[in-house]
Amino acid sequence: MPSRGFTIILLTAAVLKSLHGLSLLKSAAFCGQRIHHSHRSVVALHAAESERPSRFEDSEGVASKGIVSSLTNLVNSFSSSGPSLEESSTSPAAASSPASPQELLERIREDYTVKNYLWTGDIDLSAFDRQCQFTDPTLSFTGTDQFVKNLQNLRPIVDALTRPGGCRSDLLDIQLFPDQGYIQTRWNMIGELSALPWKPQIDVIGRTKFWYRADEQAPDERFNVFFYDEEWEIPAGKALLQLITPAGTIPNSG
Repeated sequence: MPSRGFTIILLTAAVLKSLHGLSLLKSAAFCGQRIHHSHRSVVALHAAESERPSRFEDSEGVASKGIVSSLTNLVNSFSSSGPSLEESSTSPAAASSPASPQELLERIREDYTVKNYLWTGDIDLSAFDRQCQFTDPTLSFTGTDQFVKNLQNLRPIVDALTRPGGCRSDLLDIQLFPDQGYIQTRWNMIGELSALPWKPQIDVIGRTKFWYRADEQAPDERFNVFFYDEEWEIPAGKALLQLITPAGTIPNSG
């Protein structure tokens, strides 16, 4: 069994990857350090970041980006390959891209309300361009293949640290902006990490813009997401700090 510090590093990767679900994941040169070193690093990066909502472009999030980016590579290097998420999770009924922006909105809604995708990573891949760019406050990468790879490796970690029914993706709002070409969601990602002795809880409110366009290669009119842009209503450092503090210590916004 790995040390507690190493477990926290992997958990950080798992949670932040699920936020993008982004996706989104990373790895750290801190993997061999003790837990108090991990705690001190997170506190330091929190102090370096501002209190405003966090986006990938924010320069204050550089420390968080570095930690999570390293963690992704670390987890992927230690994980064995398994069945493709694309094969196991994509519904046959949703094999074609949405025929309208409104249909795209409904598929995105289902990813939250039915598939709990912020934790499971189970998105309707047919609604995304294969070269879609995925971005959250700590990570940016391109392609649904990379999304699938990250989720494939992280899902067992999330399952091991949470209990059934202990994690949810609450969809607070979803709106279509056809003139601008995007769908925006506001959500609350909540999860009890009950396998850890200090019982932390992830509680993050965020917003995601799903930028879409017509699929020029489709024989009929189809639409898919080419840019997934996620921001949190909490600095990235605070989100990391939730992992090493008891539930309720760090508020979910502001």
